[in-house]
Amino acid sequence: MLTGTIKSYNAKNAFGFIIQDDGNEDLFFFKTAFSKIDNSKIEVGQKISYVVAQGKKGPQAAKAEIID
Repeated sequence: MLTGTIKSYNAKNAFGFIIQDDGNEDLFFFKTAFSKIDNSKIEVGQKISYVVAQGKKGPQAAKAEIID
């Protein structure tokens, strides 16, 4: 799994961007990438792990989890 940090998150629209630790471009994510938490638990600055999946408009995060 890859790791990164939540750069931005819009709870109203349920999407945001991740700063990837590997130095690649910021990565888009939908709230649904986090299967185990609700919308209110996603916060800017949180460390996360994820995989990259191909979305309709390009790569996006999937199977994301907050790292304690």
